Amino acid sequence: MSLVRWSVALGLAGLCISAYLTLAHFAQGEVPLACIAAGPINCEQVTTSAESMVGPLPVAFLGVVWFAVLLGLIGPARAWLLSPVLLRLAWTAVGVAVVFYLIYAELFLIGAVCLWCTAVHGLVLGLFLLALGETTTVVEPA
Repeated sequence: MSLVRWSVALGLAGLCISAYLTLAHFAQGEVPLACIAAGPINCEQVTTSAESMVGPLPVAFLGVVWFAVLLGLIGPARAWLLSPVLLRLAWTAVGVAVVFYLIYAELFLIGAVCLWCTAVHGLVLGLFLLALGETTTVVEPA
């Protein structure tokens, strides 16, 4: 499977998880949050914390936007962008920076970890590594 196809697969997985977490947030208990809710693994504690919001928006919704933009950089936008590979590398680097903050928030500000969020964090890191790999294959000298 090519790096681009792996990127699409990981991007779609991240989009689905982020959409699920966004739906669970806005449904306010009508959509179950399928995750452990006890001890250090507590998705509900993480997704309802003050750190789970950026202004009026849940971080999960920002994840939906992030993954949608990423998929656009892989697909339709690729035709008119001068350097879609480098732009995707920059976009995923920003995503990794945000993931580092979110992990910090989970561990030190909230005191709990969300398994769904951890899956998204892993997907973002994987997407960064794929973009990095694709960049090195594009930029290699002849």
